Amino acid sequence: MRSYRSRRARRAGRNDGSFWLSFSDLMSSLLLIIILILFYIMYQYFEMYEINMAEIARQQYDLDEANASLEAERTRLSEAEEQMLAQQIRLNAAEDELADAEEVLAQQRADLEAAQALLAQSEEEIAQQQTQLSTLSDQLSAQQATLDAQQVQIEQLVGVRTQIISALSGALRTANISAQVDPASGAIALESDVLFATGEYALTAQGRAWIDDFLPVYLDVLLSDEYRGYVAEIIIEGHTDSVGSYLSNLELSQQRAAAVASYVLGDDYSVITADQRQALRQLVTANGRSFSDLVLDANGNEDRAASRRVVFKFRLTDEEMIAQLQQILEEGGAQDAAQTASGDAQDAQTQSGTAAFEAAPDSGTGD
Repeated sequence: MRSYRSRRARRAGRNDGSFWLSFSDLMSSLLLIIILILFYIMYQYFEMYEINMAEIARQQYDLDEANASLEAERTRLSEAEEQMLAQQIRLNAAEDELADAEEVLAQQRADLEAAQALLAQSEEEIAQQQTQLSTLSDQLSAQQATLDAQQVQIEQLVGVRTQIISALSGALRTANISAQVDPASGAIALESDVLFATGEYALTAQGRAWIDDFLPVYLDVLLSDEYRGYVAEIIIEGHTDSVGSYLSNLELSQQRAAAVASYVLGDDYSVITADQRQALRQLVTANGRSFSDLVLDANGNEDRAASRRVVFKFRLTDEEMIAQLQQILEEGGAQDAAQTASGDAQDAQTQSGTAAFEAAPDSGTGD
């Protein structure tokens, strides 16, 4: 019986220790949760503080903008008031001049009455001149319409490159192809590091895949019905960095340009249509430029990665565009000459009629 009591006492001691350990763990977990909640509250507080500060800054900016607009409006109002005052002064001066003119008009009225008889004789002549003037006016309107049409043609011819560049940029964006179109020339540079291994000129699998995505989009624009007649040449240029000799880089750049051209012009290249391949064969040239056209960074230093590239360029039929412009200008010059001759004849007739009218009042006054 005594041993049973002792064993029971030992179990009770152990259970009491486990209870306090569990209670301690529970309190630690609760304390950790409270700390995390406090951290979350502080985070939310600082985040709301930053948002409120940004909103205050934005509202302050809007207020400054509104104040600036108000000040500008006040300035414009002051200028308008000054202009109105100046106009009032000019109006007063004009009223004075009108009063003087009325006095002169009263003096000339008698002379005009005497000249009415001669004016009646000149009415038939004036009617004929009016008919001629109407005819010339119709001719001038027709010539103006022709000049407007020619101006539209000139703007279309001059803006062809800009239109092609815009169309290329839009098509590449639509196709999700990350290639930059030069806004001035329309050239598109492909990184050699994507197309070739270092020092090699054989296209990599990644390079072939990139060209397969790029070339159909490029040709769909340049060989479209809208622009095909203006494209005289498509140029594939190879470029290198300045590491190594010029001649070795010239050979490598030529080999890389030729590798791209050979890949896309082959009979087994099915990414483009047969018609596109035939047109491309008539237009494409492949050139190596070595490191003659390096790409420089903002500090004027060579950007070697950007300098290693293959560039797709296009050249427009400049001779045809110049000939069309010349023809338009010559047609416009001939029409201007005819219009000038007609105007001179009309001026001569008008001047003769005016001279007869001016001589009549003098003879009447002499009588």
